[in-house]
Amino acid sequence: MCKRPIQSLCLAGIALCIAATALLAGPPSTTQPARDMQPSRPKVLIPEYVPQFATGYEPDEITASPLNEITWMTYENISAHPDASPWAMSVFYENPGNVTDRYARVIPDPTLDKNDPENQVLHYWLQNAVIESGFQNHTKGRIQTGFPGQLVDAFEVYSRQRIFIHEDINLLHTYPPNADQWWKGVTIQELWMGAAWEGHPNPSRISLIMFSFNNTIHLAIDHQTMPDLGEVWSEYNIDFALPIGEWFTIEVGTKSGNANNGRVVVKLTPQSTGITTTLFDVINWTYHPAADQPGGTGPVPMTHWNPQKLYSSDNVIHHIRDHGGTLQAYFDDFAFSGHWPIGWSQ
Repeated sequence: MCKRPIQSLCLAGIALCIAATALLAGPPSTTQPARDMQPSRPKVLIPEYVPQFATGYEPDEITASPLNEITWMTYENISAHPDASPWAMSVFYENPGNVTDRYARVIPDPTLDKNDPENQVLHYWLQNAVIESGFQNHTKGRIQTGFPGQLVDAFEVYSRQRIFIHEDINLLHTYPPNADQWWKGVTIQELWMGAAWEGHPNPSRISLIMFSFNNTIHLAIDHQTMPDLGEVWSEYNIDFALPIGEWFTIEVGTKSGNANNGRVVVKLTPQSTGITTTLFDVINWTYHPAADQPGGTGPVPMTHWNPQKLYSSDNVIHHIRDHGGTLQAYFDDFAFSGHWPIGWSQ
């Protein structure tokens, strides 16, 4: 793993490609419908891991509306936790675009697991980048989930889910080195601490990003202040190649804090090996550093979250499309808790 800031010489080329994500990776222009906020609850010690939100994307857990709606599918919370969130989670898009450009659907598991042949999964399909980027003549494409309203007092969040990245992403390895190098990463998850589009005075975001390196796909994690796109920190893991064309379980834990006590941990377990690898264990700011300065808001908790996301530029989306593929991902068995997991180092 290369644990260095974005200016690091060891990954300068990668940084130039992925850091450009910041130029276009802003919030969606259309947000989900607001719901009444729930009062915050005191923390309780959970004796074992019981998620406060869970969905397996099964037919009895969803409510669907037309595919070209901004919010077209809602997943009800099936968690048995006594403090389970009453919220549902929704897929939503950003206009313009329709199902010929992008869609999210619940389909049978593409791996046809013989042990669970009826398993349903969430499928993202993104073929055309039709959203204005605001940068030169470039466009972008996005599909993502989210929760209505803000997370409440979210100073710790832990999530786990299964992800399957379609093999078509390997076409990104053929992107010409002399072609336009703007934004060659693919964001698969994003966490906001204060929403720029809602006028928060000290917003920032932490993004989990896929990128091509030496003919394999890897993960980077990036924290930026918004909307000025300032780099707080970035890390790239070039030692562990992301499993492509197979299911893996990814776990992400975030503890709100400053440069000394903020923490983000990412662990990944391929289904084929069952071996868990810690890809990132970052101790650094999880919110905008200016929030702790005179006149700042003070520590900013996690407020908005896109735990299943497929977001990239026309360079990436159209290169894959023009070489016979489509940018695709599958998600299953998503769950999260507002508590740091038992067994993880504090």
